[in-house]
Amino acid sequence: MRTITLPLFGALLATHGGHFGAILRGAAADGSEDFALIVAEQSAEIEDAVWSEDYTTIAGADSKTDGRANTEAMAAAGLQLAQRIQALDLGGHTDWYLPAAAELRALSATVPELFNPQDYYWSSTQYSRYGAWCQAFECGDSGADRKDDEFRARPVRRVQLHTLNT
Repeated sequence: MRTITLPLFGALLATHGGHFGAILRGAAADGSEDFALIVAEQSAEIEDAVWSEDYTTIAGADSKTDGRANTEAMAAAGLQLAQRIQALDLGGHTDWYLPAAAELRALSATVPELFNPQDYYWSSTQYSRYGAWCQAFECGDSGADRKDDEFRARPVRRVQLHTLNT
């Protein structure tokens, strides 16, 4: 068995384009590999973001654990928030996405200090045709809100845990 020494949660990992935010267990497509969730720098945060201007169901944007798949579905449906995040090139990395509801909850538990405590953050997880899940970081509250409300959005990306070995 290989031992991996991980950095502290919240540590800036410049080579990965952001901060070490959380560990996702069995996050590989086949459920076999653990990944680290990297949170983009605050300068990449999108303020006053609207999940969607329309009250329509976005097929494939309802996973509570797979933000990457949700973001791809949102972008394919023409949603500007997802397209804006997918267009990012931060630190040479272009695989950024809007985190799913469970990913945001994990970040709320491990690195709430990286987020603005006075605002809510959008997840990529659709609740219904009218709403999507969002997360507060001051108290850890999460719930669904109207898709046309304005909240913050913070891009994330996944990397294999062994690449964080310090």
